[in-house]
Amino acid sequence: MRLSSFLKKSFVLSLIMKRYLGFISLICLSLHTPLMGQVIGDDALQKVQSGQVSFLEGEFVVFLHDTVSLDFIKRRFAELKYEISYADINPILISIVNSPEDSTLDRLKNHPDVQRQYFARAPVDSAYFKELLEQRGLTGENFDQAYARLIESQTRDETLFEFKYSVNEDQLKRIMGDFRSVAYQILRNYPRSVNVTCTPGTEQELMDKIEELPFVESSALIGVLGD
Repeated sequence: MRLSSFLKKSFVLSLIMKRYLGFISLICLSLHTPLMGQVIGDDALQKVQSGQVSFLEGEFVVFLHDTVSLDFIKRRFAELKYEISYADINPILISIVNSPEDSTLDRLKNHPDVQRQYFARAPVDSAYFKELLEQRGLTGENFDQAYARLIESQTRDETLFEFKYSVNEDQLKRIMGDFRSVAYQILRNYPRSVNVTCTPGTEQELMDKIEELPFVESSALIGVLGD
C-alpha cells in the first residue's frame, strides 16, 4: 500500500468519525451511560512507525495552493511538460446542519462564489454505527434507543453547497459570516495535490523545480509500505 494512499484514507476516515462521534456522544449522554474510549492499532500505521517504508521510484506527490482548480493545474503542468498520473483537487463542500429559512438558502445558492447546491442522502452503514455504540459501552435498551435515533438522524436528505475552486477555508468563513442563521460543517476540504511521474533517479531534481512554481506549496516522495 502506498503511504500517500494510506494517509488520504486515514484523513477521510477521520472526517467521517468527526461527523458522527459528536452526535453519538450526545445520545450516550442523554441516556446517562458512561462513555468508553478505545484505541485500535492499525497494521499499516505500525509499519510506518517501525520504519518499514520504502519510496516509490519515478513518481512523487506535489501539494498545491488551496485555491487552484483542476483545469488550471492540468493546463499548466501540460505546458511545462510535467506528466500527472493522479490528481486530487476538489473544491470545498459544506453541509447545512440546521433548518434556516428557504429564502436564506436561496440567497446562499445565488452567491457568486457558490458553484452549485444539491441534495444527497448518505448511505447508512449500520454495522459501523453499531460498532461505535458498542465501543461506548451501550447495551440492551440503551443500545436500541441510541441506534434508532442515530439511524433516524442519518436518513434525512442533506443540503450541500459546493463552492468555487478559488474559495479556501478563510474565504469560506468570510462568506458564511453573512449568513449568521446558517449552521454548517465542512465535508470536503483536504489538501489539493497531484502525483507526477518522472524518470527514476530524477525525482529530487524535478521536485526542486516544481517547488519554484508560485502555486505549489511543497512536494514529497511517495512511501510504499512493506508487506
